[in-house]
Amino acid sequence: MRRAADRLSVFGLALIVQAAVNYLLGPPPDGRPTWLAWALAQSRQFASLPPRLRVFAPFAASLAVIRGAALIERGRPGGSGRVLSIAIQALLLAVTFDAWRGLRASDAVQRQLADAPVDAEGRPVAALDGERIEAEIGRLANAPSESVVGPWAAYAAFDLSGAVAYAAVESLGGPMAGPGTEGPLTAMLDPGRRLISVRRVRDAVTAAATLAARGRSDLQPPELEELALGSETPIPVTAMSVALDRRTSWNGRSVGWQRPPPDINDLSRARRLHLKALGLLAVTAAGVVALGDLIRPPRSSDDEWAE
Repeated sequence: MRRAADRLSVFGLALIVQAAVNYLLGPPPDGRPTWLAWALAQSRQFASLPPRLRVFAPFAASLAVIRGAALIERGRPGGSGRVLSIAIQALLLAVTFDAWRGLRASDAVQRQLADAPVDAEGRPVAALDGERIEAEIGRLANAPSESVVGPWAAYAAFDLSGAVAYAAVESLGGPMAGPGTEGPLTAMLDPGRRLISVRRVRDAVTAAATLAARGRSDLQPPELEELALGSETPIPVTAMSVALDRRTSWNGRSVGWQRPPPDINDLSRARRLHLKALGLLAVTAAGVVALGDLIRPPRSSDDEWAE
C-alpha cells in the first residue's frame, strides 16, 4: 500500500505543481508542448546525441532520478526523505504534461470576446462569434489528447519513467514537436502501425471522457455514425460537437455541419466539459495506479519502494 500511496502522492503533487507553474510562468516557451520538450530543445549535449539515442536518453535520466530519490529516502529517516523523494518525482512528472493547455487559449479568446463590440442582443459581433469560436472549441476538445492522456496513462501503467519516455517520444517525433526537430522516431518506429495506433487510442479515451462528462447515454444512430466515421477530424472534436450539440471545426474543416453554430455561451459550456473530462481522466489514472499496485506482486526488500 505504501507504494500505491507514494505514486498517488506524486501524481497529485504534480497536478499542483502544474497549476503553480501555469500561474507563475505560463505556457512552455517556443510553442513546445511540455516543459520537458523545451528543456530537451535547449540542451546542447542532448542535441549532439545520435537521433536514436535521443529517445532513450530522457528515459535513462528518469531512471537515474528515481534511483536518486530512493537513495534520498533511505538516507533521511523520520519521513523527511520520503517527502523529498515524492517532491522530486512530482517535479519530474509535472514537466511531462500540460493540463492547462486548452484553458489558456480559450481564456484569451473569452477576454477578447468580452471586449468586442456587441449587437442589439448583447452578443459579440459575428466577426468573433462564429468561426473563431468553432475553432476554439475544437482546440479545447482535442487538448487533453495532445497534452495529458498519454503521459498520465504511461505513468499509471509504467510509472514515472514511462511518462518521461512517452513525453520524449511525443516531443521529439510527434506533430507537436515544434520547429527544428528531426523526428528520430521515423528511424525507429513505423508511424503507420505503432505511433499512429497509440494516438488513435489516446484520442478515443479523450472522446469517451468528454461524452462521460456530458453524461450522454442517449446517443442516436446518426450521432453514433458521426462518432464512428468522423469527418477527417480528431474524434475528440467530434465528441465535443455531439456533447454540445453545436458545430465545431478543426483546421478549417467543420464537424457537425448540420448542428447550430456556437456562441460565447457554448464556449463556456465547452470549458466546463473540458474541466470535467480532465477530472475524469485524472481519477481514472489514479484508479489504475491504485489497482495496479494492489494486484502487482510484492517487491523485494531491496527495492526503493519497499516498506
